[in-house]
Amino acid sequence: MRSVRAATSVAGIAAAALLLAACGSTDAPIDDGDTPDGTANADPITVVDTAGAEITLPDGPAQRVVALEWAQAEIVTSLGVELVGVSDLAGYTSWVGNAVPLLGEPADVGLRTEPSVEAIAELEPDLILGGGRSVPEAVADQLAAIAPVMTVDVADASDPLGTLSERVDLIATTIGQQEAAEELLAQLDATIAENAASIDAAGLSGAPVVLTSPYAEGANVTIRMHGPGTAVQAVADAMGLTAAWDDPGDEAYGLSYVDIEGLTAVPDDAWFLYWDNDDSDDPVETSLAGNAIWDGLPFVVEGHVAPAANGIWAYGGPGSLMAWSDDLVQVLTAG
Repeated sequence: MRSVRAATSVAGIAAAALLLAACGSTDAPIDDGDTPDGTANADPITVVDTAGAEITLPDGPAQRVVALEWAQAEIVTSLGVELVGVSDLAGYTSWVGNAVPLLGEPADVGLRTEPSVEAIAELEPDLILGGGRSVPEAVADQLAAIAPVMTVDVADASDPLGTLSERVDLIATTIGQQEAAEELLAQLDATIAENAASIDAAGLSGAPVVLTSPYAEGANVTIRMHGPGTAVQAVADAMGLTAAWDDPGDEAYGLSYVDIEGLTAVPDDAWFLYWDNDDSDDPVETSLAGNAIWDGLPFVVEGHVAPAANGIWAYGGPGSLMAWSDDLVQVLTAG
């Protein structure tokens, strides 16, 4: 199995910040390389984000980070750093929190597509992490006046796992957690390998699977299909499973959309897994069950339909993908 590490990943350096407690009543002397509060000066960090912008952190690794997208919030959290602010805190808890619960008590800073400039300013961050859509042009200058704004898009359907690995390294560099990033990505490799062995032992190697997300808009039902360019399908492939949906989808996330009739293209022996969430109604029961086409699909007749990825973000970081890998084994071997 190919490692998810990119061949040109950033070299690991010491990552964990040491918290120094003063002993006795005498202040420690300040070295030439120390600041007046006794903390060590750090060299500036300069990186190029995924939008091609050069981002400089003059005081070294960021200490107070705001994340405007859930994937970035998850990655920072998985690297052991407490965020000071997260967009749509309740949504993160519901859709991502089962896999990677947030550390501490970060503040809510608005919606992922509508960040609150006021809420972010009050937190006095030294880095704002966002994706392409989470930094609206109308507030981009205001956010940049608060702290450096770094765009980190984590998805690329041409190489979903390799791209994610590179993005984890990029974020880790800005928060001084390169060693933790190496360990996190190694853990992802190990989890996939272990679960691949479980799939093989269960006689499921080669089984076609697809993660879907059905939803209704009035009387029309649309099913979001996670194709071969998605990170979740890349994990399934690495576990010895195969893609039940071969449409390449969009260039970033590898997603495509079909109606119920389009599901006739799914192989008869496929496993149709649908994204589950405790805060939402069961989409199969509410949108698909009872439809004559759906009820007659071979994989439905065979009972190869199951909820999956409850509280696991399909577009997240290594923590989410490890949880998804574990969940795949559990769902496919439950019967």
